[in-house]
This record gives sequence, C-alpha cells and structure tokens, in this order.
Amino acid sequence: MKSLGDAIALRNRLIEHLEEAGTDCAEKDRLPLLTFVVAGAGFAGVETTGSINDLLKGTLPYYPNLKPEMLRVVLVHPGDYVLPELGEQLGRYASGKLAERGVEIRPNTKVKALTSRAVELTDGTRIESFTLVWTAGTSPHPLLNQLDIPKERDRLKVNAAMGVEGFSGVWALGDCAVIPDERGGYHPPTAQHASREGKVLAHNIVASVRGEALMPFRFKTLGLLASIGRRTGVARILGINFSGFLAWWLWRTIYLLKLPRIEKKLRVVLDWTLDLFFSKDFVQYLHERSPAIDDPATSGPSGRPVDSNERSAGLHPRSPDLTAEHAEKIWTRN
Repeated sequence: MKSLGDAIALRNRLIEHLEEAGTDCAEKDRLPLLTFVVAGAGFAGVETTGSINDLLKGTLPYYPNLKPEMLRVVLVHPGDYVLPELGEQLGRYASGKLAERGVEIRPNTKVKALTSRAVELTDGTRIESFTLVWTAGTSPHPLLNQLDIPKERDRLKVNAAMGVEGFSGVWALGDCAVIPDERGGYHPPTAQHASREGKVLAHNIVASVRGEALMPFRFKTLGLLASIGRRTGVARILGINFSGFLAWWLWRTIYLLKLPRIEKKLRVVLDWTLDLFFSKDFVQYLHERSPAIDDPATSGPSGRPVDSNERSAGLHPRSPDLTAEHAEKIWTRN
C-alpha cells in the first residue's frame, strides 16, 4: 500500500470479494474471501485497516447472503500496540477503538509465509485469506539499485545539505535519501519533511552553481495524525495529544489546507459535506495500475512502459519495434 493506484486496486478487490462471496456457489471459499489481513500497524496500516473495515461494514446491507459475523479483518503488528510513533497512550487508544469495531489485532506477531489461500504468522497461526495488504515498510525507487553510489538502508547517503559526498552535482531527498538531523539520527521520510526538503534543495542547487554556501536542512516534526475509521482519529500536534472526533476533524482539515487552488478545496469540501447525509458510492473503478519500472512483462525493449493501445493492437511487449501495420491500427483506433 503505497500509491493511489494501490488504494483503488484494493477497493476494487474488496467489492469483488463481496460480490463473489455473496453467491451460493462460493460457499466453500466464503471464509478466505471475507478475511482480510493487513501487515504493519504504522500510519498506513492503521488507516488502511480502518478504511477496509468501514467499507465492508457499509456495503454489507447490499448483500443479503452475508452476515456481519462472516467478515474478518486482521491487523498484524510486531509491537505491543499500534501507531508506536504516537506513543503508548494514543497507540493503545487506537488499538481499543479498532477492536471495538471488530478488527482482530495480533500484537507481537509478524507474517511468516504466504500461500495462495492462507497467511502464516510467526506465532504458528494460519489465517485462511485471499488478501494480504502489506504496509510493513516500503522499498525506495528501484532506480537506486542501479546507481554505484554510497547507500544506507537501501537509500542514498547524503549530507545535511542533501548532496552525495564525493559526487558533485548529485542530490537526493525524500524517501530516496537518508538525511542526517542535528540529533545524530535521520529525518523521517514523511511528506511534511519532503516538501520542505525540496525548497532547501532548490536553494542549495542554485547556491552550488553560484559558488555560495549551502544551507543544511533543519526541521522538527510539527505533528502526526492518523484516521482510524468512522470519523475517529488520533493526533499529536506540537506535543499535545488529541483523540476521537476532534483528531479526525484536525486530520481532514490539515490535509484539506494542503490541497492546491481554492477550486479544488471547495470541491473536496462539498464532497465531504454530501458524505455526511448520503451513503458512500460502493462501485468499482475501472483502473489500470502504472507498471513497475523493473517489471519486464510491462516494459518494451527500451525499458519504457508498453502503451495500452500497443497491447490492444497486438504488439507483444518483447517485439523489437512498432511496425507500420501496428502503428496504422493504433492510429485508426484513436
């Protein structure tokens, strides 16, 4: 779970499983179809779990053959409580709220193995499920593996000015770099850090060209927020803890303010307002995920992604070139 495409694909999968499990012929597979396992209870894992649980509970009335007790959402976490970044108090509060809403939390446990219809945990438990959502850490861009540059934690090792030592003109930021902070650690790869790193790095590139002094990146996290579903959230802002509806409202408001343009903000506010009075739109979205850069099955001979028009025209991904016949088919269809 890393991109918007992943979220759309997961939403489609949830609805697809509900559709299949609601039929009489799927009775023997109903258990794994309606069991969803999320690995990792950081921000991505908890918010994903809460959204999955809300979506499933909201759509269930439309499937008369399915009952609430058939649904099973499992959150696997290696720690004692969820959201360790927010501390024990808010973490245990979030754990309790999720448990109240029917989420099964497996603390001090990790995913050991995965089969086509089951997830095996380190405590010996075997959970029958067709769906495992992985949020327990993500890998950086695969392009970094091709660079012969000093790395740490599979990310480029840079100085406080975000330049790579010994490689003039090479810079990195965000989740592609490990950037040292003033306390001897590293800045977390969060959006509030990355957006500010971009401004400092732009200044440093210009300063480097002009021969001026570079500016080290210095920033302290302002706050952390997470939604745990059903208009409930947890937050720590400037050292102050919030929970419940207020934290959820702060979470939404802060992200709303980050949207560009007044028009976009008004559209989102209107959509959120209508959501208070009407049920959600439970439909699948037609969607094609962007191919991974290192996926040979979706790349052409030069490494570029194969266009959907080329695929529909009969051009095999391993074909040497786009022939005139294929080009004519694509041109005719467009």
